[in-house]
Amino acid sequence: MLRVALRPRFLGLLALMVVATLVCGMLATWQWDRAHRAISSKAAGSQELGDIRDVLDVGDAVTNAIVGDTVTATGSYAPGEQVVIPGRNIGGTEAVLVVSALLVELEDGTEVRLPVARGWLPADELAGAEGQIDSSLVPAPPPGEVEISGRLEASEAASGGVDGAVASEIATPLLVNEWGSPMYSGFVSVDQPAGDLHQLPAAESEFSRGLDWQNIGYSLQWVLFGAFFLYLWWRSVRAAHLDEIADRREAMQRLLGEAETPAQTPADQAEVNASSSVVSSTAGPTSDKDV
Repeated sequence: MLRVALRPRFLGLLALMVVATLVCGMLATWQWDRAHRAISSKAAGSQELGDIRDVLDVGDAVTNAIVGDTVTATGSYAPGEQVVIPGRNIGGTEAVLVVSALLVELEDGTEVRLPVARGWLPADELAGAEGQIDSSLVPAPPPGEVEISGRLEASEAASGGVDGAVASEIATPLLVNEWGSPMYSGFVSVDQPAGDLHQLPAAESEFSRGLDWQNIGYSLQWVLFGAFFLYLWWRSVRAAHLDEIADRREAMQRLLGEAETPAQTPADQAEVNASSSVVSSTAGPTSDKDV
């Protein structure tokens, strides 16, 4: 099989597969490095990142490298742009989260909405006459320009909708349909809630819990891809080698078959016919006396 592998065609194929394997190795290293940086960053604790305009561009995802770190923002709350998220359990208490839109002005004058989780309240404090959550009982955000500081969190996955200022998740895809765009993709959970609101615990979305393992999984996936390219080359060489062995075996069997049953020449056939005639004339006809 080594002679087959050293043929120019298979050497060229091997070079191509080696290049593909090296590319997969580089991608695996890149994914592993991303996961390692995120883990190392979180192990060092929460970081002070500064103004959100310097940390996150509009539309960029909140990655695990910055999720949970502290950012600041300056702006004014948009009137009427507030939702509540019921159905949460915080410290054994049924809680309702309060999220408002903070208008942050960029350098070019564009106003961008930043969802701000201002805190939470016990559900029984917001229960209406029929026992349902009444969003009108939620304290309004402070007027005028404010400066907030809090944890930067990733958007939760959207699985429901917004009905009467009551949302199912802190999901920017839902809020952007309700409030409008442009909007930051994550939200900020304030460190010091105003009034009777309580501070939210650190978010544990599927995004923030799974990103490190996702990068590690991608890294292992690229390693498998690289190994598959080399395996594909080996299978090609082995298949060619086995095909050649089968062809030689068939050729040998044909040669052996021809040697065991040689073809008769015309002279041999004439001699056989003559011998048959002599035997027939010598034997003569069979009579009843012979019986």
